[in-house]
Amino acid sequence: MSGAAGNVVQAAHIGSVTFTDPGPRPVVPAEAGPPPSAFVNREQQLAVLRERAASARPAHPEVIAVRGMQGVGKTALLRQFAATSRDLFPDGVLSVTFGPQERAPGEAAASLLLGLGVAERHIPSTFARRVALYRSLSADLRLLVLLDDVTDDEQVTALLPNSPGSMVLAAGNRAFEGLYADGALDLPLGALSVDSGVRLLGELCGGGRVERDPAGARDLVAALDGLPLAIRVAGGLLARHRDLPVARLLADLRGGDGTVRATVFAAFDHAYAGLADQPKLLYRTLGAMAGVRFGIEVLAAVSAGTTGAARANLAELVRVGLVEEDGFDSFRLHRMVREHALHRSAEEDDLDTRRTWRRRAVRWWLFGAMAADLAADPDRLRVADPESVRGERAPDVSAAAGLDWLDREHANLLAAMEAAAEEGWHAEVCRLFEALFALYKTRKPLSAWVRAGRLAVDSAVLTGVAETEARCRCLLAKAYQELERYDEADEQLIAARGLVAGGPPRFTASTYDFTGNLCLRRGDDEAALDWFGQALAINRDLGLVRGTALQSMLVGRALGRLGRIDEALDMCAAARDAVTGGPAAVLLPKILTSTGAVLERAGRVEDAEHTLSTAVDLALGDGNTADAADALIVLARLGGAGAAEYRDRAVSLLERMGSPRAARVIVGGA
Repeated sequence: MSGAAGNVVQAAHIGSVTFTDPGPRPVVPAEAGPPPSAFVNREQQLAVLRERAASARPAHPEVIAVRGMQGVGKTALLRQFAATSRDLFPDGVLSVTFGPQERAPGEAAASLLLGLGVAERHIPSTFARRVALYRSLSADLRLLVLLDDVTDDEQVTALLPNSPGSMVLAAGNRAFEGLYADGALDLPLGALSVDSGVRLLGELCGGGRVERDPAGARDLVAALDGLPLAIRVAGGLLARHRDLPVARLLADLRGGDGTVRATVFAAFDHAYAGLADQPKLLYRTLGAMAGVRFGIEVLAAVSAGTTGAARANLAELVRVGLVEEDGFDSFRLHRMVREHALHRSAEEDDLDTRRTWRRRAVRWWLFGAMAADLAADPDRLRVADPESVRGERAPDVSAAAGLDWLDREHANLLAAMEAAAEEGWHAEVCRLFEALFALYKTRKPLSAWVRAGRLAVDSAVLTGVAETEARCRCLLAKAYQELERYDEADEQLIAARGLVAGGPPRFTASTYDFTGNLCLRRGDDEAALDWFGQALAINRDLGLVRGTALQSMLVGRALGRLGRIDEALDMCAAARDAVTGGPAAVLLPKILTSTGAVLERAGRVEDAEHTLSTAVDLALGDGNTADAADALIVLARLGGAGAAEYRDRAVSLLERMGSPRAARVIVGGA
């Protein structure tokens, strides 16, 4: 008999007998590696994992698919869970890392068998036999199997242990549709919040560095966009260089220099280098274009290719962790990845090419915004010719769908405005802002409204077109009015009226409309009535149905506040009749709210409640939260059993808009 080297005894007649050493005693595998030295803000995910591990399961192991972009902390989560859940897996932890080079399945299966104590010489030669042996050995065990850097669903399904008491954590950069179909749980990981990032930074660098400069630490984490990989690199630098101020590290980062950026970019370079030419080109395109989140359509437009090609190339970027999936057919670039993509584009593409990509992106979002704006409010005054976008987008879009698109793409549209301003495409900046007014006046994200408005006014001045500048100033003034910054609103409107004096009467009427609204908000009802009356006369002379209806309503609102109830109700009724059933019907919630307010002043509570309830239903049906809030405020003033509920609903909508009116409504004012 023979075996490994050991003690050999010679004996007559029988030859030799070899007594081998027994070798190392079997041990419980613990292959996850040590947990991270600092770990924060994944309590929810760890709780989910422990709950699923402890719960009873059918005849198959629990599979959890952990997904997130490169550097977001997937491996750290796997190791932390392995370190804190030994009690749940008495038979140990096995671990395989696939990586961008896509480790061969046979090699992965051999690694698992070695972890289960199979001697290397006893590992079968074929993949099928390795898997069969692995399943036999894992039967009835309670194992935790970690599969990191997974790039394909089959890498997971081929290596599932044959035990319902086991759990498999598969981590990768993309969604695992095949695993979900088989019952796997999707567990996405995102970047850290600023607070959590600061905690991580403090644990890494120690020495009270964060406590001595909390503002600098928060700025540093924000600049790193909460990416754990980048925060760990920064924390390591601060730990090694005790005399390095946080502010200096932040300045280096913002200046495009320093070890943090270089280290993180090196990781991205590794992923980029393994791509084919077309996915590389798409990656550089993403860096050069405007926008925060993006879909297949805009990628195809910017790259001047087909949606099929864009989808295929994007799948490669997701696979290597450079792009994150953000929902169905929706994707995003982490801030530092975008900077890396811009860096690669600057290295490999000329300026004209990058500008072409950016112009295509701005144009795509501009036409989308204008089409959505047309759907939301077809007949509103616009400087830009709305007919220029007909046919660019599907015409059968509802008002609510148009508003939802503007809301969903809002961050991208702001980014497109900023990109256009940087490039000197000032007319596009103004057109984007004008298109966003449909969203701003109905949902009132006030901070963003002011930011966009200031940018648009600056660009409008540079266009040299009086009507464009006047329009942008009026729309910005409306935002200031909603924020109760009345002097700033008045300043914009004075300039706007001067710009269009003696010009096209429709634009003159519009400046009167905005001025009257400001007077009404300030409580100067007589002045408001005068401005609205002048605007109404101009719209009647021009034969404009929408403008006449809107100004009739506003005249009625001012008359009601002056106590001229019958005249007010007549004007509101005329406005309602003019828009019912036509393209200007989007004004109905506003007209009914004004009517309800007049009925309230007349003491006709039941009529007011019915009218205002209809206004709320219509407004919410169109996605118009601003008009809904206005109607709810008047409903709350009527009193009765539902007053508190109406007030709470109004406050919720106003707080979402960032309106200072919310505080007054809470205490019973308007």
